[in-house]
Amino acid sequence: MDFIHEWYIYLLVFVSGSICGVINTLAGGGSFITLPILMLLMPANEANVTNRLGFLFQSVVASWQFKKKKTFEWSWGLQPAIPLLFGTIIGALIAVNVDSSVIRHATGILLICMLPIIFLQPEKWLKAKITSMPHTAWWVYVLYFLFGIYAGFLQAGVGYFLLIVLVMSVGYDLLSANSIKVFVVLFISVAALTIFFIFSDKVKIHYDIGLTQAVGQGIGAYLGVKFATSWSPKIIRWLLIIIIVAFAIKLFLF
Repeated sequence: MDFIHEWYIYLLVFVSGSICGVINTLAGGGSFITLPILMLLMPANEANVTNRLGFLFQSVVASWQFKKKKTFEWSWGLQPAIPLLFGTIIGALIAVNVDSSVIRHATGILLICMLPIIFLQPEKWLKAKITSMPHTAWWVYVLYFLFGIYAGFLQAGVGYFLLIVLVMSVGYDLLSANSIKVFVVLFISVAALTIFFIFSDKVKIHYDIGLTQAVGQGIGAYLGVKFATSWSPKIIRWLLIIIIVAFAIKLFLF
């Protein structure tokens, strides 16, 4: 693929990364934009790994901006981050040995199955900002661990699952849940990239493409925080629904 280092490829990767950063900060699923583009440029497993560089940079920017706006506390993010971290290590170890495409339809099915939950008890999605960390049931930690395995393996769409659990099961408001989600993604991105770096002999990371996308995602994340803190929860909720439907359809058809 000699065209991979042409200037327009870097522009495409930068722009798609910027869009991804906004979408991931507001809802999730930005990987369904960046992954197909990267898969046109490199093998699927290399695209899966290279895609994580953008998530790391995006999560640093978004977490810092959300914290500055006092939408969450660090301790709130550490609670789901720890079980997710252990699961991510397992998932990343699986990812370096198998092709990531086998799980795409399964992800689409999960998204469709979880979509009705967003229509149930809409007041949970629209409630006012909380001021303290809610109680978390033990089985939620099991879900966090399983989400971590998925995130280490593919990561695309994990933000949806985290948002649904953080809002519907734990009790966070949508803005706080979004803030915690991006903070958690920072943790799991570091864990996954560490595993991929250790096993770089098995799967290649394209740093030039990945870092170009990362800059775009950082800018997108900055803009996403601005939107998330200025738009009403009702708008964010409907945006989440639209994005889930669109990406689930994409997973089945493409």
